[in-house]
Amino acid sequence: MARPERLSWWLILTALVWFAAGGILGLFLPALQAFLPQGGAARLYAIALTGHGVAFVFGGLFQLMVGLSLLQARSCMEETGSSPPRLLPRWLYGLLNGGLILLALANLQGFAPSYTLMYPLPTVGPARGMWGRGPLILALVGIALVLLAVLYLYPAALARTMWGRLYPSRRQWERMRRDPGMLGMAAYVGMMPILGLPVFLLAAVVFAVVLGLLRPEQLPSWCRIPLGPLLPQIRPEVDPWPFNVAFWLFAHNLMEAMGIMALAAVYALVPLYTRAPTPRLYSPGMGVLAVGLYTLSAIPAFGHHLYTMISTSPPGFTALAQAASWLTGFAAAFTAFNIGATLWRDGLRLHPAPLFVLGGFLLYLIDGFVALQLATRAWNLRLHGTLYVTAHTMTILIAVGMIWLGMLYHHHPGLRGWPLEARRGFLHAGLTFLGALGMFYTLLRAGAAGIPRRAYPWPGDGPGFGVAMLLFGVLFALAQVLFVVHLLRPPQPATIAPRPSPSGEPSPSLQQRPA
Repeated sequence: MARPERLSWWLILTALVWFAAGGILGLFLPALQAFLPQGGAARLYAIALTGHGVAFVFGGLFQLMVGLSLLQARSCMEETGSSPPRLLPRWLYGLLNGGLILLALANLQGFAPSYTLMYPLPTVGPARGMWGRGPLILALVGIALVLLAVLYLYPAALARTMWGRLYPSRRQWERMRRDPGMLGMAAYVGMMPILGLPVFLLAAVVFAVVLGLLRPEQLPSWCRIPLGPLLPQIRPEVDPWPFNVAFWLFAHNLMEAMGIMALAAVYALVPLYTRAPTPRLYSPGMGVLAVGLYTLSAIPAFGHHLYTMISTSPPGFTALAQAASWLTGFAAAFTAFNIGATLWRDGLRLHPAPLFVLGGFLLYLIDGFVALQLATRAWNLRLHGTLYVTAHTMTILIAVGMIWLGMLYHHHPGLRGWPLEARRGFLHAGLTFLGALGMFYTLLRAGAAGIPRRAYPWPGDGPGFGVAMLLFGVLFALAQVLFVVHLLRPPQPATIAPRPSPSGEPSPSLQQRPA
């Protein structure tokens, strides 16, 4: 195995370890709600919730995307004549996992500001005796390392892998204008370093104040919000809106950027598994339009998370956020039509890779209806603080994860020298989809019943929802256990052999087509 492939394989394996840790903690959450509904384990629940979110999203899903997207982007290097970067991916791997380990250590010592690191704020813990100063410093260093990897090292490594440098040449830009798969990867490179800068600087300020390197009174009022009770002189009338803007500009757009990367993977892989002699999309131009529209509209869409701040959200900004949120739905609809027309015209060859990709995309579309509902102001005010939003967040992450699992099935012959067995892949895809869909509708029903997110214990019929979540969660986990056993089995004789894509016009995919 060549060195770049070896690093991608290590990223994938490490992602599976974090997935396992996050999955165990995720099963623990509904188990507490189902079997200990009278309470008594609130701190344990909060610790498990924080650990589950960090391990599943950044350690598992993000790292799986990194390993496979860097592998996917390598084919673009043929035009540059340069070798793939080696130092950047190594630093990315080291800093990302180093930061995650520090966050895990802090979490084990009680650091638990919930799934989104927002409630309560990290600095609230020491003031209220929820966790100590040591875990806070560990967590802040871990957060800084993870943000550095997510916002800067990964885009730089992806750009260097695709273009041989940090920005495309004119020829490469011309190719991106016809290739939605390549354009989708470029969107992450352009979006996240800029949109993540406010929260990165804010985190640096918080860290400097906690260490005593900056004096709080020298900071502007909007910088004091995340410091919370560390600042006795903070005034209640200080507006928290700027801090929330900085946070959601990063958090929501990170989710959107990962979604755009997933759409790029859909465009890249599905044409390879049609019955047409030459891989082709129904309309590459429509694909480019969908990716471009999704990217541009997703940037201001984060404002729908600020609807509940009625007194401080400007009406014009709120209207823009709602319009932009609905435009992302139009972009997804264009993609659905394009992929559907491609399959209608050329047919589909059965294989676990496109089955996973199409299943993840279908789950993404199903969840999209909930996303549009939550982006509507009246519904948002009613549902934003409930498990309805948890259903949306969890499902979009699983949908993106399914798409990248499909890419793993596609790339496995190149990584390991043999393909994964198709029948087990079909079983893996089916159980994963059913488990995800069951958890999705269970959380939606619980949110419609008014059960708040981050709460323990769930009131009312909460224990019943906890049992249903646990059952579907076990089904989902069983599918992943079967997959890992399948993935790590001894080599088997290959049943298919890859062949190069036909020459001629640039393919909408960036990789080889299986025979």
